[in-house]
Amino acid sequence: MTPGRTGIKISIGLQCLAVAIIYLLVNYLGFTHYERCDYSRSQKFSLADQTKIVLKEFKKPLNIIIVSSPSFLSPASQILGDIRSLMTEVLFNKRQGLVVEYVDPTRNLSRIQELQTKYNLTSLDNIAILDYDERHRLVNLAEMGDFDMSPVAQGELPILLGFRGEQILTSALMGLLKAGSQNIYFLQGHGEPPPNINGDLSTWIDAIQRQNAICTPLSLSSIDKVPEDAAAIVIAAAKSDLDEREAAVLAAWLRVRGKMLVLLDPDASTPRLHALLAANGITPQDDRVLRLIKLPFAMGILRDVTGEVLKNAEVTRRLQGMNILFPGATQSLTFDKDLVQKEKILIRPLTQAAEEFWGETDFAPNQAEGVRYDDGIDHGQPVIIAALADRDGVEDDRLNVQTSRLIVVGSSQFAYDASISRPGLDLLIGSINYLVEQGNLSGITAKNTTRFALQLTDLQLSQLALVVMVGMPAAAAFLGLIVWWRRRA
Repeated sequence: MTPGRTGIKISIGLQCLAVAIIYLLVNYLGFTHYERCDYSRSQKFSLADQTKIVLKEFKKPLNIIIVSSPSFLSPASQILGDIRSLMTEVLFNKRQGLVVEYVDPTRNLSRIQELQTKYNLTSLDNIAILDYDERHRLVNLAEMGDFDMSPVAQGELPILLGFRGEQILTSALMGLLKAGSQNIYFLQGHGEPPPNINGDLSTWIDAIQRQNAICTPLSLSSIDKVPEDAAAIVIAAAKSDLDEREAAVLAAWLRVRGKMLVLLDPDASTPRLHALLAANGITPQDDRVLRLIKLPFAMGILRDVTGEVLKNAEVTRRLQGMNILFPGATQSLTFDKDLVQKEKILIRPLTQAAEEFWGETDFAPNQAEGVRYDDGIDHGQPVIIAALADRDGVEDDRLNVQTSRLIVVGSSQFAYDASISRPGLDLLIGSINYLVEQGNLSGITAKNTTRFALQLTDLQLSQLALVVMVGMPAAAAFLGLIVWWRRRA
């Protein structure tokens, strides 16, 4: 009997050991090989590509100190949970060289005094301190939330409409990486919308400013050269043409490693602007990109163009596979191969129209006979909408070669607040970053996390109340009766 019991004990011991080993192996594999997925509606628990790229740029230790208390009567107290979730994602994506510290001013007075002395601050309420390489930036936590302040007049707390902490954090991190701000000049005087936060381009302007850049209007009517501190010039939707002197100033600037982004207005007559672009390798064509669509009783003309992003350059490589809608008038672009070869200009298409579109040369609106594609007259595929020209450039954008850079888009309506989309904004921001030598930071930018509210009718509310107050208790009582009846039987 004894040997049998011993054998059973050994067998049980080996089984327990095997279970323990399997348990450890499964946990080890799960810890080292896994995939995280975010199925939330607003992708709240995922960082944008640009944020991940920025975090990788920090080669030295980075400290983030969150100074706040849930007991403070301030809007920031409502987003502390969101801030902690954001910091958790940041820590996950940068596991080394990052320390996140939370300091409660009401409980850790000694630490508060240390921070005030170190950073020479008078107040440390609801702020984030970003410290890197003997530089630091302060972020007001309240700015990370979009609040409706109207309830404050009735003595109530403000209503949180959205959380934009990732945008604010990414902007501050970019400011730490590179001391000083880039100056982006927007040409004025030809009907272009002003580059201010309250104008028609406010969404784009706000996003540029969060890239550690300053948007400044530029008029060439009284100056003979582009300002020395110009990192790039933007010509957005010019309604009238440049004069000869302005065209000469811009042409000379592009020759000496200037950087320019041009969003064309196809309905405007701008021959000098077109000639300036053609001299640098990109020629706007006199057409309108469109396609035919089948309607119930006729064929219609679709002028809102679906553009497919190409991966030819750093500015669009991380946007590959995305589509951008270009509403309104859009014209195609072509390239002078002989000039490109002679001037050593590297041309790379960035966006092309979907397969069904073509460049219609007879594009007068409200044509009674309609339109059709005429081979040899109209411009067929590929229909290029956006392109990049590098003078003396190289195809590998990882090499930092000082060149003149020009990006041209055959449409401008997609940049306006009324039409801008997330992919369109990513293309615009990626273009700006590429022009100012920050092409490695191009990618999908951080987004707002908005609060989603269900809009229920009175009938739906009544039905919901009936289910919760009557239906669910009745179902529980019915199940209880069934169990009681079976036990009795």
